[in-house]
Amino acid sequence: MKKILVALLTLACTACAPVVTKVSVPDMGKSDSVTVSDMRPTSEKDHQIFSLMITSKEYGIWRVGDARLSPSPVRLLQYQIAKQSNAQNGSPQVAVYHFVVYSNMKSQLRHGAAGAAIGGVAGALIGDAMVSRDEMAQTSLVDEKAFDGMSADEYKRGLYTQAEDPNKASVYIVYIDTSINGKRIFTRTIAPATKQGENDPLVDAVQLAIRNQLTKYNDSEANAHS
Repeated sequence: MKKILVALLTLACTACAPVVTKVSVPDMGKSDSVTVSDMRPTSEKDHQIFSLMITSKEYGIWRVGDARLSPSPVRLLQYQIAKQSNAQNGSPQVAVYHFVVYSNMKSQLRHGAAGAAIGGVAGALIGDAMVSRDEMAQTSLVDEKAFDGMSADEYKRGLYTQAEDPNKASVYIVYIDTSINGKRIFTRTIAPATKQGENDPLVDAVQLAIRNQLTKYNDSEANAHS
């Protein structure tokens, strides 16, 4: 029982009261030249913890929500599109069908709870030692039907495979589905949720996902002309 209570308190502290991180973006107003139609389901914009029970398969996974970052993820996407747009080709036509971030800290929180249950400094060290920080960020294309098929069990969108994260460390999983000038691309980016340097890992994860999403468009255009 003590272990479960520790886990509940840990997750509550980690996920229930997210701190807003301000992202430094120079000349943000210039991105207003690009019109973005935000067609996402309303739920993708909201923060949601899927379960507070350590025994639940949904424990340790939550939807981050737009309010965690300022500017919002879609606004950051708009900014990057504006930076890359060729003024001679006019303003691109952009629609966002999905842009949602999930946090998966299942393994770390469970191990932290186990360490806390042991108690003292030794327990804390054991809990920390169980989780490796060596994660590899990566982006892949998403099958829309498979994504939609997880709607009833949304937490599954925040899961990863053994190959993606063999050390079962904490990660952010970012889905971006956009149409730019009629070309639709849907990607999934998995990135470390542990701090690497000075930046907030969520900012790094979202910006990486945006860059890789737009790179897919560049790759597609290059292949079309090859």
